[in-house]
Amino acid sequence: MIGLSAALSACTTLSREECSSGDWRKIGVQDGSDGRPAERFNRHVKACGREGTAPDRELYLAGRQKGLATYCTSVRGYREGALGQKYYGVCPPQSEGQFQTGFKLGDSIYRLEAQISDMNDAFFAASQGLQNKSISDSERTRLSQEQTRLQAEEVRLNEELKRLRAQADALVAAAR
Repeated sequence: MIGLSAALSACTTLSREECSSGDWRKIGVQDGSDGRPAERFNRHVKACGREGTAPDRELYLAGRQKGLATYCTSVRGYREGALGQKYYGVCPPQSEGQFQTGFKLGDSIYRLEAQISDMNDAFFAASQGLQNKSISDSERTRLSQEQTRLQAEEVRLNEELKRLRAQADALVAAAR
């Protein structure tokens, strides 16, 4: 029974206290600032319905719009992309472009860093293979060539990462 209770509470979007406080503008601001889709309100309705309270949609949506104003910026887009977060298409048309510019840049950096990490793992695996004294000469040659290829690719990717980070620095500086 305790496991079921924990599972149900994990599905709720708000605590009992948040439902009963009824500060729907504040809840909307928080959801907007977090880039949550408008459908999240329906989940709040379900969560608070169990508590016997009814959310105020108008206050929530007004707060959410205010929160989206802080979320839908190029710097926040960059940060969300660099953290590997998803974007749910919540920004209004007037700020969509600036958010997307930052998001795409951050996402490119995130993916490039992941690629470099994978490359480092492959280089380490090749190094481990080379330490095996029982491998054939042809396998030793193949692993050495793989390390050389990986080192060259890492240099190229690090240059690309440096270029993208310079763009990110410029984007953040321009927003100040």
